[in-house]
Amino acid sequence: MSAPGDTPPPASSEARTRSLWPLSASAILIVAGVFCMAIPFVSPIAGPLFIGRMLVFCGFAHALRLFATRGARNILRRIPSVVVPVLIGILVLVNEGPHARSLAVLLMIFFVLDGFFKMVAAIQSHPARIDNLSLVSAALSLFFAIFLAATFPDARTWLLSLFLGIDLISMGIVSETRGAKIGE
Repeated sequence: MSAPGDTPPPASSEARTRSLWPLSASAILIVAGVFCMAIPFVSPIAGPLFIGRMLVFCGFAHALRLFATRGARNILRRIPSVVVPVLIGILVLVNEGPHARSLAVLLMIFFVLDGFFKMVAAIQSHPARIDNLSLVSAALSLFFAIFLAATFPDARTWLLSLFLGIDLISMGIVSETRGAKIGE
């Protein structure tokens, strides 16, 4: 126990390095989300290949968090947030010139899986309490999936990019709040 006037001991270099990975992944996700939201309105490159590349990039940004994770259980809990965007991004990239309809279906699948895994992570994050910010992010992902399903044949590429950008920003914010917890 320290006295009221004492300064806390300096953080070890390992603790600073371990907290650097989640914070850098959060910053990358937020910047990618802003980029994904802005590009459709500025440049015509916001096609299916752009969205596929952003999904793969999102998966690799989530992989940065694995460097700071301790314990096999925590690593296994974070694997879906790496694998799902990479697989769906590769599916988009492999299909030569996917149309907006197939892209909308793939993004619906991504948003449903992303929302499900966010919900599971929010419930499992701490046994005594539920992470409300993660639940809001999960609900946002599920809302995007339902909205795309309701307006299915008329999904525009700029709307898909906008939804993906908002989801990336919410991932970055949730990831940043978790990144402050060292050793999670």
